Amino acid sequence: MNLQEILINSMWCAFFATSMSILNSTPYKFIIPTFVCGFAGILIRDLCQGWGLSPNWSTLVAAFAIAMIAGLTIRSRYVPPIVLICAVLPQWASVAMFNMLNDLRKVSLLTGDELNKAAIDLSANFANVVVISIAIAIGFALGLGVLKLIYRKTSEIERTV
Repeated sequence: MNLQEILINSMWCAFFATSMSILNSTPYKFIIPTFVCGFAGILIRDLCQGWGLSPNWSTLVAAFAIAMIAGLTIRSRYVPPIVLICAVLPQWASVAMFNMLNDLRKVSLLTGDELNKAAIDLSANFANVVVISIAIAIGFALGLGVLKLIYRKTSEIERTV
């Protein structure tokens, strides 16, 4: 685990997340939280993997951290989806998705043993995309749930008592 390499990778991913948020016309007040969340997400994911956690669990922990950091930097339990989406884009299984689409093309063209290999690769890449997507969704749900507890409003009954 090379910390300098992880930090450089995190910085590049933060720039990517920020550029995607600017490209998607994110309001200016959400640009810095997107940068911070993109940086922290990749940093946390890579550190967790360096400490021996599997890539899927590391992605879940990073998605949770992204949701928490977004809520804490914006100071609201209502985190704009564009911040979460842009910050998590570097986490997503884009290589597996590209390979899956390439394997899908191969399945329609090949025959024999090459077809069997392409079909197995297609199934494996599809499973990887689904598992990482589910890990991100669970991490976001947990993070937003904790934010809801942190920033909950007092009910009318509590105010009157």
